[in-house]
Amino acid sequence: MAGPKVVIVGAGFAGAATAAALCARGARDIAILEAEPLYGAHASGKNAAMARRIIAEPVTCRMATDGLAGIVALGRRRGVELLRPVGGMVIGDAADVEALEARARAVPELDASTERLTIAEAARRVPALRGASAEAALLSHGCGVVDIHALLSAMLDEARDGGARLWLRRPLTGVRTEGGRVVAALTPTGELPCDVLVLASGFSANRTAAMAGAGPLPFRPVRRHLFTTEALGDVDPGWPFVWNVSAGVYFRPEGRGLLMCACDQTPWPAGAPAVDPGERERLAERFSQHLPALRDARPSRAWACVRYLTPDDRFVIGPDPGVGGLFWVAGLGGHGMTTSAAVGDLAAQGILDGALPGDLAAALSPARFEAS
Repeated sequence: MAGPKVVIVGAGFAGAATAAALCARGARDIAILEAEPLYGAHASGKNAAMARRIIAEPVTCRMATDGLAGIVALGRRRGVELLRPVGGMVIGDAADVEALEARARAVPELDASTERLTIAEAARRVPALRGASAEAALLSHGCGVVDIHALLSAMLDEARDGGARLWLRRPLTGVRTEGGRVVAALTPTGELPCDVLVLASGFSANRTAAMAGAGPLPFRPVRRHLFTTEALGDVDPGWPFVWNVSAGVYFRPEGRGLLMCACDQTPWPAGAPAVDPGERERLAERFSQHLPALRDARPSRAWACVRYLTPDDRFVIGPDPGVGGLFWVAGLGGHGMTTSAAVGDLAAQGILDGALPGDLAAALSPARFEAS
């Protein structure tokens, strides 16, 4: 099957996963446009690499569970270790942890690998939790740390093996429409006729949509900082990652040191973010307050990325309600890596079958914002 001519804008996780899933279903006329000289140059390559499935939003929780299974399956197919299954732990106030446990119990695959712990039991597994401002914990044994660059490369390799073309340094410069429908993507080197244009360009998705005459969606771009420390004597690389959902801080081993985050969400214009020097001190304050055993851990490196949030914390996957042939895969809100395989599968269904599965079509449709 040749299928429709599809041009995908963006070679991050959203675009790569969509291309791989389309090719897996037999589509062959797929082109991926990436403006940067490297794929994964923005949020896809700058995340914390934590595959987390216990998530408050129910649709995202299910997609993260399916997505992690997809990552494991992809690694087996490619003969590459994509996931270190060290586990993932969420801690917090009893009520917050109970709510997340209920969410996990509603997903059979997640329920089977989730264990409730007291905070004392959690601290015996991860001594850095001694004195933590938390009352309970959940440990998800199937979660872990992903090699994000290997994962993105594997998805793009799957797509290229299936016939997709990846063009770096090839920005989209315009969109040609006829009769309210996309017919071609414009680039500096020429025009690419297409039946479907996929908006998988992260923070520039609204700008790309405007080229096709589509109205903007109510995304909220926010900046988040990540920090790493030098080697610390008492860090075990086999610890699970730990997220205090009540306090809004998380950490995981990074080599013999730590990766740390205070879950900042500063509104940020869509674009590459600068590092705020003041965030280092705020991180130290938050960790001293909520994870006192780590009060002396001092970051040596910092970077920032942009997370693209939606008003209801759900993704946007589906056809644009106003412009034919325009398909959104955006607003992944920091969950793009873990959910990527599931996101790609859903996008491929929407493009090739004309609709997402019934229970997800309305939940993820860009049209849901028209009534708000």
